[in-house]
Amino acid sequence: MKIQSGVITTGISLALLLALPGAGALSQSKELTTEALAGQAEVVAVGKVSSLVSGWNEDHSRIVTRVTLSVDQYIKGGSAGQPLTILVPGGEVDGVGELYSHTAVFQSDENVLVFAQKDRQGNYRVSAGQQGKYTVRKDDATGQLMVGGTRTLQEVTAAVQKANVDLNRK
Repeated sequence: MKIQSGVITTGISLALLLALPGAGALSQSKELTTEALAGQAEVVAVGKVSSLVSGWNEDHSRIVTRVTLSVDQYIKGGSAGQPLTILVPGGEVDGVGELYSHTAVFQSDENVLVFAQKDRQGNYRVSAGQQGKYTVRKDDATGQLMVGGTRTLQEVTAAVQKANVDLNRK
C-alpha cells in the first residue's frame, strides 16, 4: 500500500503536536458509557458487515469507506429489515491509503454492534469514533452473544433501552 504524502505530513505534524508539553491531554478521549453512547446515537444496530467500499470524498481530499451492515436488530432508530450504511474516514483507493487513529475499523463479515448518528450531509457516522463500535461474538461456553467480550448483547440492549426511556422522560 502506498501512503499519500499528505497523510504522512499530517501524521508527522500530529506526532510533533502530541510531543509538546501538555498536549497529551489532547489525544485522550473520555471513555463513554453505553448510556451516554445511546444518548448521542440516532441509531443503534446489531448486524454483519456485508460490504466495505472505499472511495474519495467529493473534493478528492480524503478517502472514506462506506460500511454496509446487514442489520439483524435495530435497538434504537432504523427501519426493520433495512441495511445500514455508515461512512468512516480512511481506506485504500488505487494503492493510496489513509489511516486515522481513534476511528472505528470494520472487517468484512464481522458481526458488530454500532452506535451511529448523522453528520451534516445526512450520512451515518460511528458515534464517538472507535468507542461506538463493538465486535459481537458467540461465547463458546454459554452460547450467548457477547459485546466486546465483556457484556452480553442482552445486557447492552437493556442499557440502551433504559437510556432511551430516561431521555424521553426529560
